[in-house]
Amino acid sequence: MATAPLAVLDRDAPMSTQTYQNLCAMIHRHSRIHLGPNKVNLLTSRLVKRRRELGLASWEDYAQWLILHQGDEIDTLIDLVSTNHTHFFRESVHFEILKSDLLGPLLRDSPTARQGLQCWSAACSSGEEPFTLAMVLNEYAEQKHPGLAWQITATDISSRALQKAHQAVYDSKSLALPDPAFLPKYFQKGSGPFEGFCKVKSEWQKKVSFRRMNLFGPAYNIPQPQHLVFCRNVLIYFEIDSQTELIQRLHDTLEPGGFLIVGHSDSLMRIQHPFKSLGNGIYQKQTTT
Repeated sequence: MATAPLAVLDRDAPMSTQTYQNLCAMIHRHSRIHLGPNKVNLLTSRLVKRRRELGLASWEDYAQWLILHQGDEIDTLIDLVSTNHTHFFRESVHFEILKSDLLGPLLRDSPTARQGLQCWSAACSSGEEPFTLAMVLNEYAEQKHPGLAWQITATDISSRALQKAHQAVYDSKSLALPDPAFLPKYFQKGSGPFEGFCKVKSEWQKKVSFRRMNLFGPAYNIPQPQHLVFCRNVLIYFEIDSQTELIQRLHDTLEPGGFLIVGHSDSLMRIQHPFKSLGNGIYQKQTTT
């Protein structure tokens, strides 16, 4: 992609209110991410490096560049704005409850789950969540349900995060696994230039299918129905109307009796939804009578 001609960069000039509002409107239109009036410093910090790469002298020039090059630049904008903070076994209580309280009844009551459990990590970031889920499901299968077939679909709007997820390489210091035996079982330790890093073993990478997806896109290109959906710490980035729409769409992907798990920072209390709340951010789709 051709870049703009170099210009004298006015690095210290603040983003005007009008330009900030224009950028926020564009971000919302393409992702539904809502940035309030107090996020101008956050947006500036996320975008300043990109503006310099493009050689654009002002934030007004950057906004104009976006208008002229939307096809190439919008995905980059959304990548830079998206928050991709995650780690292995984040909010571990969800995985503990999954093993102790959810998988048993789900496999007991659902013939399709017994044939092949379908799980969706709906905002997978750089892959730590779906690979954590892979470890949990495999441990459960080995201990309580030998022969269980399962597959994980992992999606995110950020191409940058998905690139890292596809590589499946992580800093050893960031793993924080609950059982030391998980490291040799699920990861291959790097050597030479990769010393200090670990890669998810190929047999577990094959159990996770990564793809780019906008949760507000026209259709969900995933296997349906799903039995388990993780959509954690995502709702906080959307307004109530968008939250309501998203929760309904996630509900529609689930088989009756299936489970939705949201993050500790999320809340469904202010929106109308058809789920039964089980506590700890866990919701179940009602079965028909």
